[in-house]
Amino acid sequence: MWVFRVSVKSIPARVLLMAVMVGLDQAIKIFVRERVALHRSFELIPQLLDFTHVENPGVSFSVLGGLPDGVRIPLLVSFSAVAVVGLGFFWLKRRRHMNGWTEWAFLLILPGAMGNLIDRAWFGTVTDFLHFRFYSTSFFVNNLADVFISLGVVAFVVGTFARDADRGF
Repeated sequence: MWVFRVSVKSIPARVLLMAVMVGLDQAIKIFVRERVALHRSFELIPQLLDFTHVENPGVSFSVLGGLPDGVRIPLLVSFSAVAVVGLGFFWLKRRRHMNGWTEWAFLLILPGAMGNLIDRAWFGTVTDFLHFRFYSTSFFVNNLADVFISLGVVAFVVGTFARDADRGF
């Protein structure tokens, strides 16, 4: 019932898939930085989703964004790099024991984390452009890398529940 297989079989194919996701994220961010004025907004789905260029100096919801650049950038780049390397090693070591959902979680979270790490390392901020709102209530602005991470977290939760259901918990 909970079977969900990753159709990409080999490690090189999986790495290529992740590289394509990072490339797509970076290509959109380059377009946004070069072609859309900062804070410029275009409605994509009326009252729900706008395309809005913002630069986030921190992490989610601009947490730590107020720190001086000399502290914030090395701190966030270091933390992000350690997270990417740690998750990558964990995935490579444990992937044979993961169900399809859990492996997809890593195949989504890793390129998302890498995409935002690239932004932090090269620009000192993360380029965001997907503004989620409900009429006049604004929720957050994120990017494709954040969408990958969010979908990966959902896949991880589903995979964890699937594993527990298979064990009879």
